Amino acid sequence: MQQQNRIKFNDLPIGLWFFGFAFLGAGIYFFSFQGFSGNTFLLSGIGLAVLLLTWGLTISADRQTRTLTLHYWSLYFLRRTKEIPFTEIATIRVATTRSFSRRNQQQRSFRIEVIRKDNSVVPFRTTYSSGFLGSLRKQKIADQLRAFIGLGETFEETPVGMFRAANKAVAQEAASVQQALTGPNEQEHVTNGVHWYLQSTALGTSPVTRWYSPDFKTRDGFLFLAQKVAGQSSGGLMAMVGKALFQQSISLYGFKADDVPNIARAEMLASVPPLLDSHFTAFTTSLAESRQILNPWMQHPLADWAQRYPLKQLQSKGDFSQLVVLFSPNGVYLATMGILHPDQVEELTRLGVEMVKTQGVTQAT
Repeated sequence: MQQQNRIKFNDLPIGLWFFGFAFLGAGIYFFSFQGFSGNTFLLSGIGLAVLLLTWGLTISADRQTRTLTLHYWSLYFLRRTKEIPFTEIATIRVATTRSFSRRNQQQRSFRIEVIRKDNSVVPFRTTYSSGFLGSLRKQKIADQLRAFIGLGETFEETPVGMFRAANKAVAQEAASVQQALTGPNEQEHVTNGVHWYLQSTALGTSPVTRWYSPDFKTRDGFLFLAQKVAGQSSGGLMAMVGKALFQQSISLYGFKADDVPNIARAEMLASVPPLLDSHFTAFTTSLAESRQILNPWMQHPLADWAQRYPLKQLQSKGDFSQLVVLFSPNGVYLATMGILHPDQVEELTRLGVEMVKTQGVTQAT
């Protein structure tokens, strides 16, 4: 649960509580038949011990008090609380421990920890727990707490953490290779009066190259165009799952929240101009502004690109992959997967310059 100045999570050991109540119930069952027998004491004792030693945990962070609070409570109405000021927190991470099963298979278990600035460790729980879904939940809690408090990312040996590390390594390698071919990412270029940059990021574990120009910016919303296989329908199932697919695609191409403001209210554009309809699908938050952007002058070079570099089910090596175009409040982006050679960058730049300059035509008219 998150409010503007407060975020809260509940970590409930439901499985252990169920286990405890099951043994306690079995003890009561034996008591009804055998009275105070050994089975009654054993089963009831195990159930009561489990319920006594198992604590629920409420995690909360408050921006007004600038405090992270860990509130522990049991079904026996026992309570204890730890409070950690934000100023003492270096990071929050998901720690990993390894063990081996009887078959000598490695197993990983996880817990969330606060690392203080003095390098001391405050675990949310003293024990580790295993399970893929459990690790994802712990990762989500740690991520949201770091973002809420304003802490940077940290390396974690969780499935999500290792994916991020692989993604970062690919992005760094892609940037290095792309810069060796076409110059530094931060270098500004000017073509026909249009200022632009080349950016390298990663789509999962695959490199992505983005052409970016700050010379045209939308007023408030965004328009995202994604190339599709020629003739592929945008209706039916595609329309039903399109919003989720667009949001995933936008994220995977490395675009951030400020590139796509109010994405939650964005919708697929039903009336893509006929010249583009067989090659592109569109996603937008502003129908009126999208109609202005999709003017005849920008449609022709984009349609020409799609005809010369059609998206195929199986792409050949060296071909351009899917092209996505984003008109955003931060500028215009053209993105495609892979490392681009100088001649491909030149080709992408020609299209990018046209995308920017045609918006100047729109504004002038």
